[in-house]
Amino acid sequence: MENNEITNKPLEGTYENKPTEGTYEKMTPLGERKPKVEFIFNKSVELSFTEDFKEPVEFKSQDRVSVYYLFNCIQKGEEKVFLTSAWSLLQGLKNIEPLAGKTILITKDMKDGKQHYSVEEVEKTDNEDIPIERPGETPEVPEE
Repeated sequence: MENNEITNKPLEGTYENKPTEGTYEKMTPLGERKPKVEFIFNKSVELSFTEDFKEPVEFKSQDRVSVYYLFNCIQKGEEKVFLTSAWSLLQGLKNIEPLAGKTILITKDMKDGKQHYSVEEVEKTDNEDIPIERPGETPEVPEE
């Protein structure tokens, strides 16, 4: 986009906030956003990936310099997401690929004065599957 040399503002008729290639495929309808996973310092978060999980969705920042990754997951039976550009988290997830069907623990802490994430795979047990609660759906309650 060209700027006016005097004011360093975009020229009339140009837009700063244009969609980039692939934006439409990454959009979700309003009101259908999944809740975010919250990472709290020194507290492990357990989450799972569905059997059909392939890869995260990649987003470029507005300055087009950095990249973020959106992961769809399940936490306590509810579909959620987390968005990250943290190297330690991305590397930890990459180390245990493929993620499909896996349950993991993510712990956020400080290492050498910097924010750090540890990722470890949780061994599966033969417990019953937890039903998935999707946004906008009311879970079925068994009759007594």
